[in-house]
Amino acid sequence: MLPDMLADRIVSAWFHSSVRRNQTNPESDSLTNSNHAIHPPRTETGRGDGKTTALESRFEPACSLPNFLRTLFRRLEESEVRYCVLHSWDLLPEELPNDLDLAVHPQDKHKLFSIFELLRQQGYVCFQCLNHSKNGHFFVFSWAERSKVKTAPVDIVFDHRRSGLVLSTSEKMVAERERHGDFWISSAKTEFAYLLAKKAWKGRASPSQSLRLRQLVERLGPAEAEKIAGEIFPRKWRKRAVEACLNGSIAADLVHARAKFWRTAWSRRPLQLIGYLAADMKRVIQRWIHPTGILVAILGPDGVGKSTVISGLVNALNLGFWGRHRLFHWRPQTLFRGRDTGINTTPHAKTPRGMFLSMAYLTAFFLDHWFGYLFVVRPSLSRSNLVLFDRYFHDVLVDPRRYRYGGPKWFALFLSYLVPEPDLVVLLDADQQLIFSRKAELPPDEIERQRQTYQRLRFNRAQRVLIHADVGIASTIVSTSSAVTEFMRRRLIPRMREWRMVVN
Repeated sequence: MLPDMLADRIVSAWFHSSVRRNQTNPESDSLTNSNHAIHPPRTETGRGDGKTTALESRFEPACSLPNFLRTLFRRLEESEVRYCVLHSWDLLPEELPNDLDLAVHPQDKHKLFSIFELLRQQGYVCFQCLNHSKNGHFFVFSWAERSKVKTAPVDIVFDHRRSGLVLSTSEKMVAERERHGDFWISSAKTEFAYLLAKKAWKGRASPSQSLRLRQLVERLGPAEAEKIAGEIFPRKWRKRAVEACLNGSIAADLVHARAKFWRTAWSRRPLQLIGYLAADMKRVIQRWIHPTGILVAILGPDGVGKSTVISGLVNALNLGFWGRHRLFHWRPQTLFRGRDTGINTTPHAKTPRGMFLSMAYLTAFFLDHWFGYLFVVRPSLSRSNLVLFDRYFHDVLVDPRRYRYGGPKWFALFLSYLVPEPDLVVLLDADQQLIFSRKAELPPDEIERQRQTYQRLRFNRAQRVLIHADVGIASTIVSTSSAVTEFMRRRLIPRMREWRMVVN
């Protein structure tokens, strides 16, 4: 087994080679062939099966958060994008305490996609875009660093709006920007308005953010601060908001302030509020049609490391899904709960059911998948959840005895053809003896049979990815996370069509 650092470089090289292949046309490798297996490079050299070509790739400089931020600011500057960091820039680029909130001039929006592509060439993959408001987009970038997956959030706004109020345009915010080292920052007035509205709307503020609000009030003066707060809150609340900033008690005093935003919007600009709600409804509908979550099924024999990889995947990519995830075992268990979930330390201990009873049970499981998808999984995907399945319905085709299925194979194939499919199927594979050494629940010949059957599985729509899990758990988690982010990056390309432009 190679050392972790070398494994990290191999994974990075694999992605950089993919970048170079698609640099001229990033849509040419759209994942439309559901039966095409992607093989991340192995991190061992003893196979000679054609999957170690990444060892010959040119190693790129190691990725890191400071390097990502410096590269981002440099690319924005080179592309003449008018932007400013809205708050919390004191520790940049060495540290990123919270999201990197940027205001960008709307006329420069079309330059951003090409900048993201340039970042990808250096190992920073933009895999998520959460449209949290009409003109607000929460991007998440990922990269491999020291055999771990790292992420960084970049929140880009083209205007500042909260609960019915359009508080400022990005043109105004950018017009008042100031130079701060290698990047641009907002003016004190803009920073105070943005940070006050954001923290009051969320109903919480970190100690550093509370301190910053107090410093801004002291710098602007109470009168100017109250004037700015008056654009956000009703008249009687403006003084209370400024006093809360000075006392460092904004989270406690303004915990219910979100409702005041709507009241202010209705009393001052009712027509603008109606337009705001219409645009927001369109955004919500669009998210249901094109969910920003992802449904991933992890398949493989017992002992291949599915549970460990799932845990690592959640920890690595949680930020890209608002910190929300759902985990199911084999089926959603929406219609009824039972023991037939694939979690079984003695999977072949019980005899299969009779043919007709097996078909009846499998039909019930099929219906459970559909009801679970419609009423649990799909809503979770539209809310940007990471939805994970440890095994999936198709597992009955590989190991029918685990589910006590004694019916005809054609019936199981028929139902598997009709069941809602995942977005991505991750097939974990490892050496037969290694799997047996981890879990000796099944004999080696049965493990080998399952390995071969898993690799012959085909799906109608789902993209299948083959991950070799015999190279160390850290490298396996990196490869699995990278496969998920690569799938999401490619899915994001057509959704960002209006952002696209080649930067000369």
